[in-house]
This record gives sequence, structure tokens and C-alpha cells, in this order.
Amino acid sequence: MKNTRQRAAILRVLDESAEPLSAEEVHSRLHGEEPSLALSTVYRNLERFCSENLLHRDTFGDGVVRYSPARRHGHYLICTGCDARVRIDGCPLAALEEGLERDTGFSIESHSLTLYGKCPRCMEREKHPEKSGEK
Repeated sequence: MKNTRQRAAILRVLDESAEPLSAEEVHSRLHGEEPSLALSTVYRNLERFCSENLLHRDTFGDGVVRYSPARRHGHYLICTGCDARVRIDGCPLAALEEGLERDTGFSIESHSLTLYGKCPRCMEREKHPEKSGEK
């Protein structure tokens, strides 16, 4: 793939972000720097980067596809109350994946783990709705 300025900018934005980004978020962050960059170009390049294993694609509970650098393999906890995301350090599936490869002969190419639940703030709100102004 030819490394154009726009492609480099797309990868840079994702690399600098602490969280996975949607195509729209990438496009928005690059608008001032690359005003001629079309959203369709962002989508096309994101998909191409995924097919070349440069990016990882995740779809969380909200149905929005988000992208992150493949080398920054990550798993998340997502709050079903406020949509807060917490990245899980390390990979809790690494040992399981190795065992499955050994036992089945499969070569696992990727995996994704997203756990859904309530964050401490939302649990507190549910316990004490009078404090948050909810009834």
C-alpha cells in the first residue's frame, strides 16, 4: 500500500488516541489538518489497514465500529448505565488461547473480549437515586 500523507495521518490519530476511535471520530480529528479528506476515504483506509493487520476492529454494545492499532491489543469493561469504558491491562485470554492452539491445532489470528456491567458510579446512583436527583 502506498503510504500517502492522509494514510499516515489516519494511523497517527489512532496511535495517539488512548481509546479506539470510530471512522467519524478519526475524520473529525483530522478535519483541520486534512480538510480535503473525505469520510469515505477514512472508511476505505481503515478497512484496508484492518485487512493488512495494522488495525483491530471492535464493535462495542452501542453497535459503533471502532479501530485501534493491532499492536495495542486491548479488552474492555463497558458500563451499561453510562457507556464508560475501562481498558483491561494485559490479556486474560492469552493462556487460554495458547492452550486451545496446542489442543486443537488451530492458529488463532485474533480475539476480542468485552465485558458489560455497571461502573461504581452507576451502581451508587441505583442504590441512592435521591442523591443523583433521580426518582
